[in-house]
Amino acid sequence: MTLDEFDAALAALGWKVADFCRMTGLHRNTPSRWRTEGVEIPAWVPQHLGLLLDVKRLHAVAQVPTTDKAAGWLAQDLQRLHAAYLEPPTHD
Repeated sequence: MTLDEFDAALAALGWKVADFCRMTGLHRNTPSRWRTEGVEIPAWVPQHLGLLLDVKRLHAVAQVPTTDKAAGWLAQDLQRLHAAYLEPPTHD
């Protein structure tokens, strides 16, 4: 995950860096180290933010879709969830 992706994910959630730190138990200086010291963002961060964004999108469309756009999002989310959790993994 890049810093731009991190910032975009927080913005999409409506969070500040302080909110992220509070919710994850990270020290408030940790994201600053990612930004200023070039410390790599841990692999769990994009996974965690991705799940939160998925929940937010699912919540937004959990009601009966009122627009074509919302119906499209619901269909995409259901397809992705089906592929992730209901289809057996393929072994290449």
